[in-house]
Amino acid sequence: MTTQEQFLSKRQRYQPIALPQHFSDEEMVRDWMLSPSDIAEIAKYRHNFRLFIAIQLCAVRLYGRFLNHVHELSPHIISYLGQQLALPPSLVVDVPERKATYTEHRHHIMTYLGFQKFDDQAQAQLEAWIEHEAQRGMLPDALFQQVEQHLLDKRVLLPGPSVLERLIIHVCSHVHVKLFETVFSRLSPTLRQAIDQLLLVPDGEQHSAFYRLKEYPPAASIASIQAYLQRYHTVAETGIDALEIPILTPEFLDYLAKQAKRYSARDLKRFTDYKRYTLMLCFLLETRTTLLDHLVTMHDQYLMEITRQTHRAHEQKHRELRKRQKRAIDVMLDTTDFLLEWPDDQPLSKHDLWQQVTEVTLRNSRHDLREFQRLEERGYGDLLLNRYPSLRKYFADFLHLPFAATPGNEPLLHAIDLVRQLDAGALKRLPPTAPRSFVPHELRRALRDPTGQLNRNAWEMGLALAIKDALRSGDLYVPQSKQHVSFWDLTLSDPRWQEVKTSACDDLQQPPKSEAQGVLAQQFHEASDLAKQRFAFDNFAEIVDGKLKLKRYDKIVVPPAVTTLQKVINARLPLIRIEQLLMEVDHLTGFSRHFTPGQGHQSRPAHFYKTLLAALISQATNLGVVSMSASVQGISVDMLRHVLHHFVREETLTAASAEIVNRHHTLPLSAMHGTGTLSSSDAQRFGMRASSLLASYYPRY
Repeated sequence: MTTQEQFLSKRQRYQPIALPQHFSDEEMVRDWMLSPSDIAEIAKYRHNFRLFIAIQLCAVRLYGRFLNHVHELSPHIISYLGQQLALPPSLVVDVPERKATYTEHRHHIMTYLGFQKFDDQAQAQLEAWIEHEAQRGMLPDALFQQVEQHLLDKRVLLPGPSVLERLIIHVCSHVHVKLFETVFSRLSPTLRQAIDQLLLVPDGEQHSAFYRLKEYPPAASIASIQAYLQRYHTVAETGIDALEIPILTPEFLDYLAKQAKRYSARDLKRFTDYKRYTLMLCFLLETRTTLLDHLVTMHDQYLMEITRQTHRAHEQKHRELRKRQKRAIDVMLDTTDFLLEWPDDQPLSKHDLWQQVTEVTLRNSRHDLREFQRLEERGYGDLLLNRYPSLRKYFADFLHLPFAATPGNEPLLHAIDLVRQLDAGALKRLPPTAPRSFVPHELRRALRDPTGQLNRNAWEMGLALAIKDALRSGDLYVPQSKQHVSFWDLTLSDPRWQEVKTSACDDLQQPPKSEAQGVLAQQFHEASDLAKQRFAFDNFAEIVDGKLKLKRYDKIVVPPAVTTLQKVINARLPLIRIEQLLMEVDHLTGFSRHFTPGQGHQSRPAHFYKTLLAALISQATNLGVVSMSASVQGISVDMLRHVLHHFVREETLTAASAEIVNRHHTLPLSAMHGTGTLSSSDAQRFGMRASSLLASYYPRY
């Protein structure tokens, strides 16, 4: 990265300490509790400055920085600190006005906590640490969080965020240059030439292939699948499949690929060769996995769509034929009764039969019954086979993707290979031994043609559906993809685990197996000692003679009349679909305007509003993006994930929720529940008949 590139947001840069506004009692006690030695140290200061000293002491210990705006601290925290210091209730914090007094207080706090300033020596040590982590593949934005924690662990007072950002960028730029040169030296001339071609705009076109590879995929259709198959072949033909660069970690590869997507082809051409080719290589490697994921998803969505359409067509045709079938049965029953009641000693001619029922009516009734019988037995399969010509427009190319299967699913790979041979002309027809266990029962009757040979259309349609299901379950996977890989690729083998066991324990900050028991026992005793200290400030429960004793009464008993009234109100409330409810609330409050894109994503994708509501419902109902995309036409999984990643963030959710709450607070009924400053949500306690390990009192209440 260059020194001009910045990765911190405005909030991170200009608000180094994010003061909590929404926190639990446990979090307040954990972060703002004073130890006896803290209280003794604070007692050395003047009475009116003790609250200020307590705030700064906790802030330095928690954040590694002094708090410049103490008045922005939550009143609950200020009250909690004052209670520990036995100070009278106050929402105002006295701050020293003299700069000398303020500086002296800072010096005493740093000395008491054992902190040192961020001087030249500390900076040199930090630069060496950043270089080591950057060489391991740590990304700049992740490095920022690690750097702050590293300085906090070393008891070094943190400098401003911009200072740390510039330092990280400076060190990472040198590390990345060396990495770019190493990668560049391993690229073949053929691959470099292929990358150059991707950055050129062909004659008669407006955009380069690089520009098209960056486009977000549209909804699944034959044309879009064909286009993305062509893009995958374009990437594969560059020769990156034969390239192995172990020095690039997956996280760093993804980071460089995102950096490449930020630039245009013209911008990349201005870079040095080693940087341009390295960025493009990472982009191609990530694009290959993304294209494979998109193709699998588009195949899944396309088959889901044609099966939905086939189901609707089958149901509609079934309704139409069911009415004709009933009339035909009546005709056949009447005709049968007429034949059975005809005297045995009298000859029966067609003329006599036509007096009972006309020949046209009888033939039409027989035709309707036969047609209904065929619809019952193979109607859905026939309608599905009508979609086969459309499927074939892309399916032949789709089967050339690098599929692999888990043990036990080799018949699917064999079937895929058979289709490849049929398309290449190596086989003229399906062999009798072709696997067909994957063909669904709806296509079984159409699996054989009149000559007894396997019907390729039905067999291949069954294969397409089986591939969709196998990719979902993981029985079939694409090794080069990101989302559809083998389950065992996500785990560590025994030899690999032995190699990384020691470093894994260090990275996760967990003790080795031989020391785990002793560490757990120590942590248990520390937690129990801390719990005893915190019970002294709890106003709900206390420990008496080793037993838990509650200080409050249980919840108030609800009278039967209130329960009856609740049922009456619930019965009067109309039923409404959840998406209609969301749109109605949005019309009243406008909460959707708060879902703005994150840094670097200024535009909204197509069908944004529809996708946003679907994404919110998928998370609120635990339906998930996969099931939601299958339930909403025109919304793909990637569209939902894109909105959830770039638009539905903590800050946008908080702003949207505040909009709804503020609107709700203005309603007349809301005033009946109080001023809105207190909440009793989830504040319930249920008694247990006997002591149980699973029953415990929740300290928040």
